[in-house]
Amino acid sequence: MRRWLTWSVFYELTEIYTAPLNIMWFVLGVAIAQYRVGVVNWLNVGLCLVAVFIFDLAVNVSDNYYDYLHAHDRAGYAAKTNPIGRLALPVAGVGRLALALYGLSLLPGIWLVLRTGWLVLVLGLIGYVIGIFYTAGPHPINATPWCETVVALSIAFLIQLTCVVVSTYGVQPLTWATVGVTFLLCLPLTLIFFTIQLANNTADRDEDILNQRYTLAYYLGKPGSVKLIQAFLVIGSLWPLVNWWLQLAPAITGLVSLLLPLMWLGMRPFFAVQNKRQTFMTTVKSASLFFIAYPLLFAVGVWVI
Repeated sequence: MRRWLTWSVFYELTEIYTAPLNIMWFVLGVAIAQYRVGVVNWLNVGLCLVAVFIFDLAVNVSDNYYDYLHAHDRAGYAAKTNPIGRLALPVAGVGRLALALYGLSLLPGIWLVLRTGWLVLVLGLIGYVIGIFYTAGPHPINATPWCETVVALSIAFLIQLTCVVVSTYGVQPLTWATVGVTFLLCLPLTLIFFTIQLANNTADRDEDILNQRYTLAYYLGKPGSVKLIQAFLVIGSLWPLVNWWLQLAPAITGLVSLLLPLMWLGMRPFFAVQNKRQTFMTTVKSASLFFIAYPLLFAVGVWVI
């Protein structure tokens, strides 16, 4: 492993450059806990953050590993696009790296479960099942029309809900009302994250068909996918105003809706041409503004104003 696992290889396999977004999910989670219950257990949150951070790295390595194994387009995708083939990495070594990271993520996770209880164990197991079987197994999630929805809900809602649970453990039990409010508060992130997943699969549509991955973009086609992306972008960007009107969130969170024209302008190249290398990153950069601004504005509304 030492011979091939350089920092640059680890960086690409784990996609560690996306990890800072995990902090934003937790910023929103702890802010919701503080705003709704008035308490945050920082040790529990810290353990949860470390577990999710390492687990995210493991999932990314596992995705590359199983996508390489499942690829039907061996000469194209497997050899030239997937980092295992493109960088001539040992397949077994990449598999062992994924297992090692999964095992490492269990350590803070087990400690957290011992401090909290069965509900966190259940939420954690749901997360592990989704993360592992997103690409593993004979019928991986990423080859179905549900993959965009599953990923968006798991990353933009399940993580925050778990954060609320571990933050308020021992002070207030989880109720369906708390689940519902947390869902509404996370809905803007969920919808915007969905648009990024759908944009990614729209750009990869031709490649995915060659590899027998039939995502939502396959069924909607590129024009239909772009229309749904645009609709969810608008709804997600404006939903903080609904939460403010329902008195579920601090009023300052409504300011994030001002980003909609800027995000729309940034994504216009992708609306015109759905290309992974040329235009897809415009959607990521535009959405990242929202992913950062919304949790920060919520936190400011909770702790500063």
